[in-house]
Amino acid sequence: MANFINRNIIYYYDGTFDGFLCCVFESFTRKEKPADIVSEKNIQPGLLERYRIMTDAEKAGRVRKSIPKEMGSEALPFLESALMTCLEHKEMHMLDFMRLGYKTGPKVMNMLANDTVLTLTKAVKQMTHEAHKFTGFVRFSVYEGLLVSKIKPKNFVLHILARHFAERMPDEKFVIYDETNKFICAYAKGRYVISESDEVNIPKADAEEQAYRDLWKMFYDTIAVKGRENPKCRMTLMPKRYWSNMTEFQ
Repeated sequence: MANFINRNIIYYYDGTFDGFLCCVFESFTRKEKPADIVSEKNIQPGLLERYRIMTDAEKAGRVRKSIPKEMGSEALPFLESALMTCLEHKEMHMLDFMRLGYKTGPKVMNMLANDTVLTLTKAVKQMTHEAHKFTGFVRFSVYEGLLVSKIKPKNFVLHILARHFAERMPDEKFVIYDETNKFICAYAKGRYVISESDEVNIPKADAEEQAYRDLWKMFYDTIAVKGRENPKCRMTLMPKRYWSNMTEFQ
């Protein structure tokens, strides 16, 4: 995509995927490559000009429709996943990926010799790997019939966990709070909602909940074979950054 001018300007948007697509629309319409694209909650004071990109369903829809048409069916879910990663300047990498994809077509997904494609591919794999880890490491506590959990992920994996636990526990009511990204997922009766939340105040465990926690810790300690303890292996399979929200380590 020739004739794009590098501009010392920062696009900022609402943080949604549709909002990002509108940033792409503006970049192509204005034939410029901004210095950065950031969500409005992460924008920092600076000297560069800022340009607020409003989310427009029509513009986002046009870009969304063009992605599988020009880059193949894998590109759209790949980009949606990329926005959920903790990769620094991910939006700029995504913009570069799309410019390349519009030029080269579906083969862009396999162009791992390209730094942009490789960087995004690694970030998405790391995000999905972390989500998989959390499906086993999430610990729920019961408060008046409601299952509640806190997590501290690096990436935004709440949408993956919501689907996983909704399918696994369809008859339960549960809440998962993402302390890192300040989002909460609430599930009940086959539906879940994910929304921003600065803080979730979880009540102190009652006697019954504490009894179950103690039983779980006892089980964890009992099945351990002292002579075969391998802290290094445990750290590989169960990285320490997950421990703070796991009952058996509290």
